[in-house]
Amino acid sequence: MQKTTTKGTDMKRWTAALMIPGALVTVLALGGCAGSNVAKVGGNPTASSIATSATTGSSGASGADSDGDGIPDSAEALLGTDPQNPDTDGDGQTDKVDPAPLKADSPISETSTTKGFKIDAVLAENNVDSGGAAVDDHLELTVTNTTNADITDGWDLYYTMTDQVTKEVQSFYLKLPGFSIKAGQTAHLHVDTKEQPGHFRADPNTSFYKGQNALVIETTLHASGFAPQTSSVKKDAAGAEAGGD
Repeated sequence: MQKTTTKGTDMKRWTAALMIPGALVTVLALGGCAGSNVAKVGGNPTASSIATSATTGSSGASGADSDGDGIPDSAEALLGTDPQNPDTDGDGQTDKVDPAPLKADSPISETSTTKGFKIDAVLAENNVDSGGAAVDDHLELTVTNTTNADITDGWDLYYTMTDQVTKEVQSFYLKLPGFSIKAGQTAHLHVDTKEQPGHFRADPNTSFYKGQNALVIETTLHASGFAPQTSSVKKDAAGAEAGGD
């Protein structure tokens, strides 16, 4: 299955990236300038061409490439990709070669219909820590193991974020190594930028963190041998967050 792209919003992102100070390729390339060496997929420049433009002969846009994917951190911020993750959407393609690095298709495939766990709640704002203190907004799932045995293997998560104004969809796949839930117990799964047990990497440049519009987030959580469970939550527009639950 091919990944879908939203041409208008992608074009804006590519345009912004091409305006990195010092880049050799200018926005004129988007108009089909004769002789342009910018590779395009579906009419849009690729991340690979932008990375090349940003680093070849450029003193302003070159620099740190923390994840080693060939795209400078400064360009990743404009592309919306994660400077700490060479495969931002988790689809198996590095950002530099991925024609849609923020749009993964779900690879979750499970034949079992056994329900081994349930999603009790999904949060995207008004998060609190174990002591009840407010923490930064992030995607958080509360999950209960409904079986009589620990579930320790094969956890993964697929989630989409749909902008309620532009209708742009960003989608991501995460493997969840180390995540487990003891029999009959409840655990919290966090998707954010904290490096702690139970926390898994979120892209800090997505619409969740950088966007201004309301989002609808749909999640599919899976553990090997059990039926995937789905849930959704709305994140309010910036400045319009709801009060406590």
